[in-house]
Amino acid sequence: MAAHPVPSHAHNAADLSAVLTNTNTTLRNASLLSALVHKTQQLPPIFVEAEGQRPVLEMGSPPLASTHVIPIVDMSLLSSSDPAVRASLVEEIVAACEKYGFFQVVNHGVSENLILRCETEAHKMFELPLEVKERVHRPPGTSFGYGANTWVNQTVMHWAESFHMQLHPKSNIREFSRKLFTESDYTIFSSTVEKYMGQIEKLGRHLVELLTEGLGLEPTRFNHYVENECMMSMRFNLYPPCPQPELAIGLRAHTDPHLLTILHQDEIAGLQVQIDEEWITVNPRPDCFVVNIGDLFQVLSNTRYKSVLHRAVVNGTSKRLSLACFLNPPLNATVEPPPELITTERPPVYRPFTWGEYLANAYNFHPANGGERHERFFLEKS
Repeated sequence: MAAHPVPSHAHNAADLSAVLTNTNTTLRNASLLSALVHKTQQLPPIFVEAEGQRPVLEMGSPPLASTHVIPIVDMSLLSSSDPAVRASLVEEIVAACEKYGFFQVVNHGVSENLILRCETEAHKMFELPLEVKERVHRPPGTSFGYGANTWVNQTVMHWAESFHMQLHPKSNIREFSRKLFTESDYTIFSSTVEKYMGQIEKLGRHLVELLTEGLGLEPTRFNHYVENECMMSMRFNLYPPCPQPELAIGLRAHTDPHLLTILHQDEIAGLQVQIDEEWITVNPRPDCFVVNIGDLFQVLSNTRYKSVLHRAVVNGTSKRLSLACFLNPPLNATVEPPPELITTERPPVYRPFTWGEYLANAYNFHPANGGERHERFFLEKS
């Protein structure tokens, strides 16, 4: 079989700019997503990643075949009667966040049945006709709804569909569900998603306390960031089989702007984390959640915890689903490290800012290029 020619990358920036500036948001989303939902035999040029940015696909190789392993933490050990066991667990989490910015948790308290039910509802949503999904399309400059993940300065489209919903401070889940499932009981979708997000939020608050304790602070020191008008959202990500996966990317390398991200992968590998210039595949486990430090926790920890680059790659045979939950403070919350974490050896790096201020800039800049997202919030050097 003859190989498909490699589409030109030269026109991507102009083509994508033209699509993104289309004021008709329905046409905009349709033009970005039609290649995904209508099976194509050749990758359209707008999805072709620059040669130097293309991932090397070795998804069939043993995962983590390197000196680096993203730790798996057994949270049941927190209930041990031996204080040393609990202390060792906290130390393990801290070490992972300082070195990798990622760790995984098992025995986390979220039922396997609920996870499977949420994945089932996600697949039902993505399997709806495109014209139905467009009822909840995500307009340019907004965060929630169905569409494609894009940054303002992006030059290549991600090979992915996504659906982003919010639980707090004001839920839009039932509104979206009602528009999508007009001919069935829409509350099956909404109640499942709300229950799942509620369980993840509970887990997230617990993890925030553990991470805070690991910094040598009172565990409740950062609780005001995850209470009282905190922001809690979830994004379904679907990565369809790609006709030329070696040329495409599911989600470009980025850091998360959030406080904490808690992700569940299905059985298909695709998440990769950059450690010491090496891309490490995080092998999916159904009993695991992948937890990563976001930009905000990097700031709160005065850079002890790392918000690191990660990406999603695609394959040519299997679709992949991930459920990504994001825990964030209220929009008006001021983000700055406490005085106890500022020392001569570790002076402050960032100026104080609100989450709302950071969020307004977060998706304007592709964080793998130039670091504009972070640099805009650095302290001015005297």
